[in-house]
Amino acid sequence: MVNSHRLIPPVRWNAAAYGAAVLLLAGLSAPRMVSAQEVTPVFVVPRAPVAAAGPMTIWLAVLNASDRAETYVFPASLDCRLRAAGAERSVSATLRNASEAGETTIPPGGHVRREYVIQVPAGVEGQAVLRVPSIAANAVALDVRRTDTTAKAPEAAPVPPTGSPAEPSKSPAEEAGESAAVEFFREHFSGYEPLYFIVGGDDPNAKFQISFKYQLFSNKGPLVKAFPLLKGLHLAYTQTSLWDLTSDSKPFVDTSYKPELFYAVRGVDGGRWADWLRLDLQAGLQHQSNGKSGADSRSLNVAYFEPTLIVGNEDGFHFSLAPRVWAYIGGLDENRDIRDFHGNVGARSRLGWGRGLLLSATGRLGDDANRGALQLDLSYPLMRFLYGNVALYLYAQYFYGYGESLLQYNERTSALRFGFALFR
Repeated sequence: MVNSHRLIPPVRWNAAAYGAAVLLLAGLSAPRMVSAQEVTPVFVVPRAPVAAAGPMTIWLAVLNASDRAETYVFPASLDCRLRAAGAERSVSATLRNASEAGETTIPPGGHVRREYVIQVPAGVEGQAVLRVPSIAANAVALDVRRTDTTAKAPEAAPVPPTGSPAEPSKSPAEEAGESAAVEFFREHFSGYEPLYFIVGGDDPNAKFQISFKYQLFSNKGPLVKAFPLLKGLHLAYTQTSLWDLTSDSKPFVDTSYKPELFYAVRGVDGGRWADWLRLDLQAGLQHQSNGKSGADSRSLNVAYFEPTLIVGNEDGFHFSLAPRVWAYIGGLDENRDIRDFHGNVGARSRLGWGRGLLLSATGRLGDDANRGALQLDLSYPLMRFLYGNVALYLYAQYFYGYGESLLQYNERTSALRFGFALFR
């Protein structure tokens, strides 16, 4: 168990305590930082050496790791800085296809890229670094060589040993099929609840969660074109496990399985209120169980409704509040008093930078304010330090109250854990 209620002095959960948690979120303040949660620009250059005093290609790829479509404006040209041999020069990169300049939509979990062309200045040779100050993205390293040197580079490529089969080239049909499959995945699958692995000093000391959602109808299909509201229908799955890594057999203490069907509407105001204010709505059906039998079996079914009010730009500093109400469907024969601890109301609040430090507080009230639960999640993107090479977040979580897992729904526990997250 994790610090059972016998070891922790009773604490009264009341409206003031829950309000204090919300005020804690409202008072958070930090300098603006950049992360990979939403739209992330990345520069990519060919691996082959670049010809001195000749043209070269650089790709600007913009990744959308969020669960919603985002827009990005590709400029017609980029003001770049090229540093070589201790000297820095200004160079310009222009779109190869000028018609691709301007705003474009990036699907959830997808990316869009544009090709730019740069004329390498005469006199630049050897190792060089190219950066674009106006875009918060990675710098790229170049190997600039004379034309006669770069012409010989392909001849130096390793030749497969005699008798070893060369990798067959793919036909246009195969490449088109792979592209369609990747595009389908990006359109339909995206993150849902946070996806993390964290450890701490209390037993069970490890906890991890996986979660994703699936959009049922294609945005390009005839049904959605005829009835656009259908694109709000989703399936989702979340699995949360408590893992005891200190015992000899490393057992899983409990796992909660939560399949879900929900409908979500983003921006019900249609942007009429203000650019910095948005209201989303979500309603659904969720099943929760721990997959055990006998006395350890836990399960319940709920129907819920959750509005979310977002103040600010989600890419920048913002605050969101999402109260949730739910009703139980069917009987609770296996755990008749679980309603007393899980209650019927809860809320989630987030405050911070969509591209930086973000604090989330999730609360739940039972039939008595003393039977509630509070979870705080604090995360920060590692891509800030590693030039966009690692899509991970530093993650910290504190839980206090009842029901960290279904098995322990009637036990008060507390735990502080640290680790990494892929999605928040």
